[in-house]
Amino acid sequence: MASYRRVLVIINPASGRHDAAQTRQMIEERCQQEQVAYEVRETQDAGDALKWAQQAHDEGFELVLVAGGDGTIMEAMSGLIKDGSEIPLAQIPQGTANLLARAIQVPTNSKQALELAFAGKAERFDVGYLPNEDRYFALVAGAGYDARLIADASRELKNVLGFAAYIVTGVKNLFTLRPARITLEIDGQERKLRAHTIMVVNVGQIDSVGIALGPNIQPHDGKLDLVIVSSATVLGALRIAFQILTRQFTGNNNLRYFSASKVKITTRPALPTQIDGEELGTTPLYVEAVPQGALLIVPQDYQPVKETVT
Repeated sequence: MASYRRVLVIINPASGRHDAAQTRQMIEERCQQEQVAYEVRETQDAGDALKWAQQAHDEGFELVLVAGGDGTIMEAMSGLIKDGSEIPLAQIPQGTANLLARAIQVPTNSKQALELAFAGKAERFDVGYLPNEDRYFALVAGAGYDARLIADASRELKNVLGFAAYIVTGVKNLFTLRPARITLEIDGQERKLRAHTIMVVNVGQIDSVGIALGPNIQPHDGKLDLVIVSSATVLGALRIAFQILTRQFTGNNNLRYFSASKVKITTRPALPTQIDGEELGTTPLYVEAVPQGALLIVPQDYQPVKETVT
């Protein structure tokens, strides 16, 4: 069990449906119980969490604890990566999807997540980096269908349905699938193809919501994995969705995988892009792997992703 002398607490008061005052009180009581010095800061503007995390080492903090959604947590993670310090990041997931927490086996219950912040272990994770945007991601960056359904999921819909909001917009967008002309540069090698979805995946399996995007995609191998979907019909897309849900990742030429350290995605026409569930812009998209770039608090019994059915 780790022991920290000084903790920086970052709270996003606008995240999800949680009461910021109650969250703050819960964290302060636990820090006092742990007899650690702490400072609580509440975000007001985009970039606050990144800036504060980046300064954490110079200010003498030994742990950064973030209460918020995936966006706030990713901001803080990015700040720690940019600083290059060995300060771990713990999280109290309070967003609508909480995919990062689910992916690394952090409880989505706030009290349990707070318990883990002080009782867990620090584990190194690969991350992805977008040099043109100077952005990091923990889970996935994508272009095409996945970015379109994320853009269509309004905040109101996500507040009501949570992760299911993406299922609703996903079904709606099935009927507008249009494969684009894609040029991929994978570690310097060029490939041309047609597809409607290209995902650059770091974490491919989230058991708690039944997600497995491919065989043996995991964030501890120093690489990123490309998932390319090129079905041109609704029926073909449904077949691929069934294969992914049942973890049958082979036997369909419209579902392809590549492993890469660097990838550039150029499309015609331009496709919408996303990073860890947030709208980004449009293609082109350039992504690099950052091996062991993030230090995150996970359960003591955390194990890397299991082998999946192929």
